[in-house]
Amino acid sequence: MKIPHCAIVVASISLISSGARATAIDISAEAPGALLPSVPGASVLAFDALPVGELQSYDFAGGTLTGNGAIEDETLPGKFAQPAGDPTRYFTVSHLSAAGAANLAFSSPKNYFGLYWGSMDSYNAITFLEDGRQIATFSGTVVASLTGLVANGDQQSSLSNRYIDFYLTDDFYNEVVLTTSDFGFEIDNIAFSDPPVPIPEPGTLILLGFSLCLICFGRIGIYENRSIFETA
Repeated sequence: MKIPHCAIVVASISLISSGARATAIDISAEAPGALLPSVPGASVLAFDALPVGELQSYDFAGGTLTGNGAIEDETLPGKFAQPAGDPTRYFTVSHLSAAGAANLAFSSPKNYFGLYWGSMDSYNAITFLEDGRQIATFSGTVVASLTGLVANGDQQSSLSNRYIDFYLTDDFYNEVVLTTSDFGFEIDNIAFSDPPVPIPEPGTLILLGFSLCLICFGRIGIYENRSIFETA
């Protein structure tokens, strides 16, 4: 069952992971101007309360962020840019050098991931892993092509500044690696959610109810027989 949300473009892609297992991943872009996901119940990691400057490690509810990055609240030409329409502090992958990576390790399996991606570039990439097994990697170019956007690094256009949703329909991840080979991979409001609780189909509920009734009637019959035996 896919999680419903108000996205303008939805693309589904099936990949073969290193373990030779097919993985179906839905990738979508929220409506222009949306800074948060519309996925019900998703947890959101924002950076508003963190101090500006280099961030090597940060523990948040549900996981840990480590690697090469920084918290910023402005634009420094040639290094990083405030995501369009986002007035709050944000996270930029890599900081002191052009290339770098940040790692998100989660304490439990997830099957949804989202982030507000500022000035999307072709050399940005997102990799999903489960217990060290790579599930899939998406460059800015691939995500843009699947969602009708443009990975040209434009700092103001809604075609390169957008909230992106990834939903792993039948697979789960517990690690996400954000990498860039040049300056400029700005993100905010990272979202994630646990696997949904399965809801029994109506036929299953009817069968379950019927089984419970049989159990109840069986117990009544036992009690009645026991009562007759004891009074005889």
